[in-house]
Amino acid sequence: MVIMSREKQPRNLKDTLEGKLSRKEMQHLITSFDSYGNIAVIQIPKGLGKKAKVIGEALLGINKQFKTVCMVTGEHQGKYRVQPVKVIAGEKNTVATYRESGCLFRFELGKVFFSPRLATERQRIAKLIKSGEVIAAFFAGVGPFPIVFARNSPMEKAYAIELNPNAFRAMQENITLNKCQKKVEAIKGDVKKQVHRIKGKCDRVAMPLPKEGGSFLKEAFAAIKPKGGTIHFYAFVEREKGLKETLEKIKNAAKAQKRRVRILRKEKVRSFSASKDQFVIDFRVLGKKMKQILEKAKPKNLK
Repeated sequence: MVIMSREKQPRNLKDTLEGKLSRKEMQHLITSFDSYGNIAVIQIPKGLGKKAKVIGEALLGINKQFKTVCMVTGEHQGKYRVQPVKVIAGEKNTVATYRESGCLFRFELGKVFFSPRLATERQRIAKLIKSGEVIAAFFAGVGPFPIVFARNSPMEKAYAIELNPNAFRAMQENITLNKCQKKVEAIKGDVKKQVHRIKGKCDRVAMPLPKEGGSFLKEAFAAIKPKGGTIHFYAFVEREKGLKETLEKIKNAAKAQKRRVRILRKEKVRSFSASKDQFVIDFRVLGKKMKQILEKAKPKNLK
């Protein structure tokens, strides 16, 4: 009786590409990728551009969940923070069907901003939310923060503000898809122009815009209730400089809004580049003193 030996199955992308890329090409290969459910997105170095299809097909071969592989073709750009992508293998499709924390999201890559790398953060915050809380989700995108909160916490309501019309439409569809219509209200527009609708209504604000979030701290303070609340602030931090500058920005913004803050958490979320990390700073906005509340309520013409 002859026993046929089984071929050794490749365990990862590097193993799969052995013999298909030269030794020099293998040295430049980036094996990490982002998963968007049915679509994988991978970085292809310039020197491997001609091997993009080979790399994409190899990734399809070892991850049966993927039907499409896209490569990044540029940096995040424009006011909507959109990153362009191109299909290099599999189905000619850029509409992702992504699952996270019991939620389902559909959106088109290349037209909206979405980061699967913040899944742990979304679940972490959801576990902090107490019964009856009202949440503001700034820069809500296709809805991952407010929808995960709605499905995984006892919150009462979330106001989700988004400027990108493509992301806003996707968020509306995702709210319906996840049956969150009664808990999540989508608001289209710029946070600075729309925050008046939620002024003083919120117990908690999520600010997942690490590049320019500091310029929206005034609006975050405005959304928090007079009795106080919590803000989750994300920022890119230069490793050499540390967090001092970011913390000063928060304290200065609080002083300008005549609010007091207490830092609750300072945590690295992920490495962003060779010199930068993404951090989250959770801080408590303390309740306004009664004198401040009475002064604000006093008619302007009353001496």
